[in-house]
Amino acid sequence: MNKPNELKGCPLLTGIPLEDLRRDCPTARIVAIRHRGTIYRQGEPGRAVFCVLDGQVTIARVGYEGATLTTAALGGGDFFGPALSGATAAEDTARAKGAASIWRAPIDEFRCLLLHHPRVALEFVSLLTVRQRQMERRLESFAFKRVEARLAETIRELSGGFATRCEHGFGRHLRLTQQELADLVGASRPIVSTILNRLRDKGVLGYNREYVCVRGIEEIAKLIDS
Repeated sequence: MNKPNELKGCPLLTGIPLEDLRRDCPTARIVAIRHRGTIYRQGEPGRAVFCVLDGQVTIARVGYEGATLTTAALGGGDFFGPALSGATAAEDTARAKGAASIWRAPIDEFRCLLLHHPRVALEFVSLLTVRQRQMERRLESFAFKRVEARLAETIRELSGGFATRCEHGFGRHLRLTQQELADLVGASRPIVSTILNRLRDKGVLGYNREYVCVRGIEEIAKLIDS
């Protein structure tokens, strides 16, 4: 097990004494993943749980006809992995967006950790419940809200933990392609591109094929709601 400050990207893990982490998760490791590096692939055995300590991770699934759908964008403190649902094989693929630091532990060791720390187990359930509620809100927005409103809500949500400070003169930097953003919004890429073009013309954001930079979340919400 690594040093405590290397786990600071995950409040849940930093709240556990280091000696307990070493006892219950003796083979857990912190792994550095390069940009676009694969953490696990769809179809691979799912025997581990992962947590983002630093950087960004996208979760995507490939359909029968070869089309790829991005289903989630994760930031610091987010847990993921097929083993969390009890799946024996990964139903999706996880990749780093930019360089990322990932905590990885066998699912049996992680379960042992939760059994020895009931408070942490409750916090973990709470994290999963928040994630579930986010997915429910996305489904609701698909049915009841315009694409513009869905885009604003998605950018606002991602800016809470997935965004980094922008080096291009804006405020927040989202490492998402237009297609990934369109998948998360539930719209086609041309429609999302048209909306982004309009916001770029107003000076609110900038983007290219690899990222979207936002000057201010409040400004986007104001423009879309007007």
